Amino acid sequence: MGRIVQKFGGTSVGSVERIQNVAKRIIHEVDAGNEVVVVVSAMGKTTDELVKLATEISGNPSKREMDMLLTTGEQITIALLTMALHQEGYKAQSLTGWQAGIQTEDAFSNARILDIDSKRISSLLEEGHIVVVAGFQGLIPETKDIATLGRGGSDTTAVALAAALKAERCDIYTDVTGVYTTDPRVVNSARKLPSISYDEMLEMANLGAGVLHPRAVEFAKNYNITLEVRSSMSEERGTLVEEEVSMEQNLMVRGLAFEGNITKITVSSVPNEMHALAELFTILASNGINVDIIIQNVLNEEKTNISFSIESNSLSATQEVLAAHQGKLGFESISYEQGLAKVSIVGSGMISNPGVAAKMFKALSDEEIMIKMVSTSEIKVSTVVKQEDMIKSIETLHDVFELDARVPVQNT
Repeated sequence: MGRIVQKFGGTSVGSVERIQNVAKRIIHEVDAGNEVVVVVSAMGKTTDELVKLATEISGNPSKREMDMLLTTGEQITIALLTMALHQEGYKAQSLTGWQAGIQTEDAFSNARILDIDSKRISSLLEEGHIVVVAGFQGLIPETKDIATLGRGGSDTTAVALAAALKAERCDIYTDVTGVYTTDPRVVNSARKLPSISYDEMLEMANLGAGVLHPRAVEFAKNYNITLEVRSSMSEERGTLVEEEVSMEQNLMVRGLAFEGNITKITVSSVPNEMHALAELFTILASNGINVDIIIQNVLNEEKTNISFSIESNSLSATQEVLAAHQGKLGFESISYEQGLAKVSIVGSGMISNPGVAAKMFKALSDEEIMIKMVSTSEIKVSTVVKQEDMIKSIETLHDVFELDARVPVQNT
C-alpha cells in the first residue's frame, strides 16, 4: 500500500459534475490499494467572487478579515467532495487547514507554512478514511488566527503535506495536461515535456509560468517529493518534476517563460559609495517592494545610476518610498518606463553550452526587438523588452531553440 497526495485546482472542482469526476479519480487510487490525501482549491471563480464582495464593502479591507473570508471557498469544496465520496460508499473526512495541523507564520494573505502536525491525518488514514484537506490556509499558533498562503497556496499545501506524511508522490491535477515548453495558449506548437528538473521548474515558476507555484517546487526539491502535473479532464500522463531528468538531444533550452506589466525604475546620480546599493534595496525590501533585475551604471567616481525592474502595480508605492527617503539616499531624480515585459529562456543544458545568451540576443536583434535589461543565472537568461514585443519574442525564441512540437526530439 502506498501513500499519495492529490491536489485538484479550482477548474477541476468548478461544478458538481466535476467534483463527482474528481471523486472517481480518488476512488481509482484507493481501489488500487493506496492511502489518499486530497487537497482542493475553491470552486471555479469563487475566490474572485469573494474578493469582489469585499471590495464592494471596503476599498481597503483588513487583511485578517480577507483571510477569514477567502478561506471559506476551500471549505465549501472539501465538504462537497467528501459528500461525493460518501455517496460512492467510501469513508472520507474533510479537514480545514488548521484541523489538518497546518501552522503558519504570523502574516496574513501570504503566510509561509512553518510546521504540520500530521497526527490527525495519519490517524484517519489508518482508520481507512480518505482525507480531504482545504488548501491555501493554515493557523497562526500564537494568535489562533486563520492565515492564507497567497497565490498558488493550494499547491504548496499539497507538497508540504506530502513531505510531512512521507508520501510516495504528489499529483497536481489542473486544467492543462502537463508542463509545456511555453504557454500553449500563446504558442500553438508548444510541446509537453515528459519531465523537468526541480531547478528548471523553479526558474520557470519564478519567471511567470503559472503551472506550479515557486514555493511548492521549493518544498518538493527540499524534501525530494516527485510531482506529476497532469490534467483532471483526461487520463493522459503528465509531466514529472524530479531531481534528475533524461536530457533531450539539442535542448540547451527546455522552456520559455514570460511576464507582462513590468516597469523599469531608474534612480539617477546616487552617491557612488559602498553602502549605497545596500541602503537603497534594504529600504525597498522593508516596504514590501519586490525588485527583480538590477543594473548599475557608474557615471564617475562620485555618482552612479541604478535601474531595476518591478511589477507595474508597485510603481506608485515605489515612487512614494523613494521620495520619502531621497534625503537619506542622496539621489537627484527618479524616472520610469512602463509598458515592458520579461521574456526568459530556461534550461540546465545551458551550463555546458556557451553562447546561448548570444544566440538569444541575435534572434531578438534579427527581429528588431530592443532589449532593455538583462539578467542571467546558470540555467536562465531573462530579457526585458517592450510589452508589444512580448509575444513576438516568445514565438521567435521558441523557433530558434527548436522547441517546436513539430521538431523531432530524440532521447540520448
